[in-house]
Amino acid sequence: ICSGTSVDFTAVPTNGGTAVYQWMLNGSAVGTNNSAYSTSTLNNGDIVMCNMTSSLTCPVPAVANSNSITMTVNNGAAPTASIVADQGNSICEATNVIFTASVTNGGSTPVYQWMLNGSPTGTNSSTYSNASLTNGNTISCLITSNSVCVDGTVATSNTITMSVSNTVTPVISVTASETTICAGMNVTFSATATNQGTTPTYQWKVNGSNAGMNSNTFSSTTLNNGDIVSCTLTSSLNCVTSSSVVSNDITIEVNPVVATTVSISSDSGPTICAGTSVTFTAVPTNGGIPVYQWKLNGSPVGTNNSTYITSALNNGDIVTCDMTSSLTCPSPAVATSNSIVMTKQ
Repeated sequence: ICSGTSVDFTAVPTNGGTAVYQWMLNGSAVGTNNSAYSTSTLNNGDIVMCNMTSSLTCPVPAVANSNSITMTVNNGAAPTASIVADQGNSICEATNVIFTASVTNGGSTPVYQWMLNGSPTGTNSSTYSNASLTNGNTISCLITSNSVCVDGTVATSNTITMSVSNTVTPVISVTASETTICAGMNVTFSATATNQGTTPTYQWKVNGSNAGMNSNTFSSTTLNNGDIVSCTLTSSLNCVTSSSVVSNDITIEVNPVVATTVSISSDSGPTICAGTSVTFTAVPTNGGIPVYQWKLNGSPVGTNNSTYITSALNNGDIVTCDMTSSLTCPSPAVATSNSIVMTKQ
């Protein structure tokens, strides 16, 4: 029975005459002297029986004990239901999520009705799968119990609200402060990323080998001609088409450093007579198509020419020449010649 159900017990005597009845509940006297006994307060495991005293002259036994009835009492607790999602409620789009329902007091074969945004979905099963959920979708389950004492009672589970993120593609590109350099020059590379997340990982590579630190910039002074620099980005976002992507390549042209010098001489030597015309000639090393700047006592004179002619020199005048090389990587960029100190007689 269900808890609280009224049960009528009836005694059927044999040779009882005008019998006297004593009903017993768990060995204690209950009821009245009646062939029937009713109660609605039975508990699970209660034992009911009846002792009958016959009114006939020679009854054997004088008091007859009936069979015992052991009661099974169901408490009739209302069913409850809860659901969980195997992927949690925060997922990427197109992720298949399996929802599982747990039931108490559902009986042997409860009926499951899954609900998506308040509308019936799924089948009569303790699980429900969906791979096309969208952001804000709500999932719940209605469970109808077939338990003896609550048959037909419907339990409503908790509701799971889904947070669905779109899948994005990380992108990275790199630039360099210079792509054509002289040997030993510092080059700084910078990475620009999209869909990288809040804690991305940057792995710089030179000719395919790891270099640099986990940073969106990378600097080097040891690059060689033809070195190829790139960067691999690992996004910290959950919903990406690929967690790691590779940037464009940057090929570095490295030119060797060449030593530049310039020396000067005069056609008359350092000792001259007043008013003598003197021709000074510059001889460059690694000048390419050089630019010349002659100087007299530190002040610019002459023209952009490998020679300088003057007849206005004074005693103690100092002549030099600065040469600017046209080559890519001269060292120094401006070479200064030897000095010629003039003596005028």
